Amino acid sequence: MSEEIKFIVGELNKEPYNRNYNLISFDSLSGESLLQVLNDVFAEIDEKNRLDIREEEPEQMAVRMLGMLRILKYKPPDDNMSAFRQGLVSGNKHVIYPILSWLLQRMNELKKRAYLAKYLVKVDIPAEILGDADVADIHMKYEELLERFKQVHRECEALRTSGFSTAELRRDISAMEEERDLVLRRIDRMKQKVEGTPNSEVMLAAARTLRQEREKKKELATQESDLKAAIQLAEQRIVRLQTQLKDIRKAGMGTTPEGLLQRLEEDVNVNTYIAKEKLPKELSAKQRRLSTLQRVAAQPAMGQQEIDSVNKQIRALTAEINNLNEARMKEVEEDESPESKVGKLSFFRQNAAIIARKKEQTAERLNDLRGELNTLQEDMREKQEQLKQFSGEQILRGEEFKRYVNKLRGKSSVYKMKRAELSELRAEYGILSRTQEILQAKDAQILEQLNAMEVQMGVAGFREAQETMEKVSSMKAEVDERKGQTLEEMSGMVMELNHKIAERKARLAPIIKELRPMRQRMQDLTVDYNEKKHSYDSVAAGLDSNMAKLEQEVKSLRDEIVKSERNYHLLEAEKEILSYKQQQASDEIKLYLSNDPQDKKKSLREQLMTYISEQEKMGRILREEQKSAKDQLQSSKKQLGMWQDVVKLLEVKKKCLEAARNGGGLVTRNSGGEALVLT
Repeated sequence: MSEEIKFIVGELNKEPYNRNYNLISFDSLSGESLLQVLNDVFAEIDEKNRLDIREEEPEQMAVRMLGMLRILKYKPPDDNMSAFRQGLVSGNKHVIYPILSWLLQRMNELKKRAYLAKYLVKVDIPAEILGDADVADIHMKYEELLERFKQVHRECEALRTSGFSTAELRRDISAMEEERDLVLRRIDRMKQKVEGTPNSEVMLAAARTLRQEREKKKELATQESDLKAAIQLAEQRIVRLQTQLKDIRKAGMGTTPEGLLQRLEEDVNVNTYIAKEKLPKELSAKQRRLSTLQRVAAQPAMGQQEIDSVNKQIRALTAEINNLNEARMKEVEEDESPESKVGKLSFFRQNAAIIARKKEQTAERLNDLRGELNTLQEDMREKQEQLKQFSGEQILRGEEFKRYVNKLRGKSSVYKMKRAELSELRAEYGILSRTQEILQAKDAQILEQLNAMEVQMGVAGFREAQETMEKVSSMKAEVDERKGQTLEEMSGMVMELNHKIAERKARLAPIIKELRPMRQRMQDLTVDYNEKKHSYDSVAAGLDSNMAKLEQEVKSLRDEIVKSERNYHLLEAEKEILSYKQQQASDEIKLYLSNDPQDKKKSLREQLMTYISEQEKMGRILREEQKSAKDQLQSSKKQLGMWQDVVKLLEVKKKCLEAARNGGGLVTRNSGGEALVLT
């Protein structure tokens, strides 16, 4: 945490924040101040977040910040999202610090992502509104514009990362323009040479046609190679799919409805165990832990002495529990009575507990593997979606991917070689251009010095006049020589061309002779290579299919081994239980058939008969007590009625006395319902 705070403080003290924090002042910031700092960092990423959080409602601020984090693809901790949201709204430093560290480490990437989010986050339109034709057309155009924006942005990024600068591009353009001018001059010279040749138009048309046909031949050869590669890929895919189909059929041949039902029953049993046993136990454990933590949190803070005393009590209680367990185990081992034999079932209880723990561990491992599988599947789907968005092609696997990688490697090697040549040519071009500039500068300096010397000598312009006269004289001499040597040059040129042609033929003759058998050998080797490659592909396909079959068999055999081991352990446990019951029955028979009355008393049968007789006696006693209680109930009810009448009589007498004292009379009724007046 300290390193994280140091990094955050160092970044906030730089441009464009300039906060001048130190570790103490930053750590002592309130929650509202931390939220304002986080909002300022968001504002550097996207300008729409530049505002004062005190002027914004907390709900709106939480929605805005959570939406910004979702756009920037920040992954909060998965354990408690509600606590994360609550901590973000309240400005908890344990929530804000990781967000600030994550944002400040990748500002450029997040700015780019926020910029793209303004255009690539699609507007959520309800389905009932999309039912309108006009809205649907507009939405379709909107999606087309999004795709066009993606393509343009991708091309722009490719140009930015291509490594070419504007100066290099300008130099390339100027070099290409010079090359174009050079080619145009060569074309003009060739036209001038050809103008005097008979049937020049026909020959040019034939040359043009030849060039077009050669280009078509190259295109057809490229198409042929592409089609051959596509056919080869399709054949390999067909072979692979046929192999997979055979494996699936072979795997399905031994499958029976009973096997499928058994597999489904196993899955149902596992899910039932997880849902009805494991998850309720975990939930109850979590609730107990939560209640314990709440109780601990509600208590006042404990000092070091109290903590030491509690630890001492825990150690004392643990030692006492261990001593009690050891004493109990010794009593069980020393006691050989039939009742103690029942206690020896603790061994089986321990085995059952071990099996239950293994079962829980297996269930937890299964849940972990399922979660990992779901995570990997989600990652794979995301990667496939990203690949479809960027390339629009299907994922290559196996031999296709290897060939694609080899092709990319060949292209990358060619690209690197061409790039190295281009860099060398650019370096040489730079050296030559610099040399030319230096020479031109020196030439200009020499000309300036020469002009100054001519001015000093009083013969200004002498060099230019001399150069002009030399040019005129050289041009006149050239014209004269050209007039006289035209025929000689043409005849010499023809003789030279014939001599060169004969020399080239003589030089190429032995090479052609050597080339003919090498061509034949190359054709033979190509045929052998194709045959061996075909046989290799067939053998490789057969080995792959055999390997898949063997892997399937090994998997089925491993499943059978696991199943057999499980059945073996179950049968062993049942065998031990039955052997124990058999031993118990044989001991009971020996005690019952023994002539010793003490042994008979030890038998379970005698004990149970004694217990039954005692219970019968107790039942007779309880029935007699019940009968006497019923008789007493009748007499008690009668006595209760008599006592109630006596109480009523005394109350009446009391009322009569009170009425006599007051000088009046009391009206009452007898048991027959007749009214009486008492005075």
